[in-house]
Amino acid sequence: MKKSVIWAFLVSLLFIAPVAVAADEDIVKLVDDAAQRVLARFNSSKDEFKAHPERIHDAVQDLVRPHFDLDKLTKSSMGKYWHRASATERGAVVRAFSELLIRTYGVALLNYSGKPIEYGEAQRSKDNLRIKVPSKVTAASGSVVEIVYFLHKPGKSWLVYDVKLEGISLAVNYRNIFANEIKAGGMLGLVARLEKNNKALVKAN
Repeated sequence: MKKSVIWAFLVSLLFIAPVAVAADEDIVKLVDDAAQRVLARFNSSKDEFKAHPERIHDAVQDLVRPHFDLDKLTKSSMGKYWHRASATERGAVVRAFSELLIRTYGVALLNYSGKPIEYGEAQRSKDNLRIKVPSKVTAASGSVVEIVYFLHKPGKSWLVYDVKLEGISLAVNYRNIFANEIKAGGMLGLVARLEKNNKALVKAN
């Protein structure tokens, strides 16, 4: 997958706001409004973040955690291994995986080209428990990437629990990666790999 496409994908994941409204068009509007707020915040602090990259983590964490159901995303990514893991192991994977996503998003934001994001019409599931929001992101290279967000409502707000990039699910993609790591080194091996990737991102910044 091209690097520019990956940047577009990662940055776009930040642009979903927790929403609690009935009308689907309002959901799309709030998603777009959230995108503008995120961009404004990072554009105003970009020089600061480049000079002090260690500050990116807390800023991104404030943006990501309220918008995503990271527990559900991690559970989906682990697949059958989620039920085989102990509560302690699950917690360790959720923490390490969440940290990886947060740090990766921070790097993506600093490299975002600022190209516009277009949103399609939100679609509800038949049981009205899930919503998907299609979008198109223009990467720095000029290529257009189709991204679909999947949201559910475990509480008062709609939260993202999966994202598809040109038909490829984030959860399914990580499920394959996680399975290989678990087969090779067990649950501890997976956590170690995630933590190693986190440290690599810290050094890179």
